[in-house]
Amino acid sequence: MVKPLFTLVFLISFFSFTKGWSQENHSSLIRAKVKHGSLMLGGNLQGSYSLTSQDLDNTGQKSEGQLINLNLRGKNGYFVHEDFVVGLDLSILHQSTKLTSPSERPHEARRETFMLAGPFARYYLLNGVFGEVTMLAGLHNFNDVGRKYKALEGSVGIGYAYFINEKFSLEPVLSFRYFQKVDRDDKKYRELGPMLGFGLQVYLLRKKSHIIKEGL
Repeated sequence: MVKPLFTLVFLISFFSFTKGWSQENHSSLIRAKVKHGSLMLGGNLQGSYSLTSQDLDNTGQKSEGQLINLNLRGKNGYFVHEDFVVGLDLSILHQSTKLTSPSERPHEARRETFMLAGPFARYYLLNGVFGEVTMLAGLHNFNDVGRKYKALEGSVGIGYAYFINEKFSLEPVLSFRYFQKVDRDDKKYRELGPMLGFGLQVYLLRKKSHIIKEGL
């Protein structure tokens, strides 16, 4: 009689411990899934470095140099469906180009700054990985007020949302970007390549959405 009673007490204690441990983990783990009706506020900083070349004159002589891009982006959106957000991307793009001709010393770096805006869409997987598409357009170059540019930018990217709590996430992003600018002389400049970024996003109403789901 003692052995069955001991076994019963052990099983009850084991299942109680297991249930409590699972409940503790369930409350401490942050789900990456974001529900319909949530809001996303925040942004990220992206950058890239590349080598470039440019024609100097009609003889075909070229100069080589370095191109640095820094892109400060504000991303605000609304979850129109579970895990799917659309919104507005406001971007300040700064470019620094430093060229060196074959027979001359390095030229002074040429700096250009653009303000771009346009829509973006992003979809999340349950594990926090997301993909996004962005289309931007802009008209102004702050570093050369005497010239007006038409600038276009499109990108596709993949990132990871690491939720430090219910509302805040840290997000590394790798995107593949196409950029084009056209000046008033109809001269075109195109750029194609990857950009690395890191951001912070705030998700409002996300906890409320989870409570609604658990109640169903």
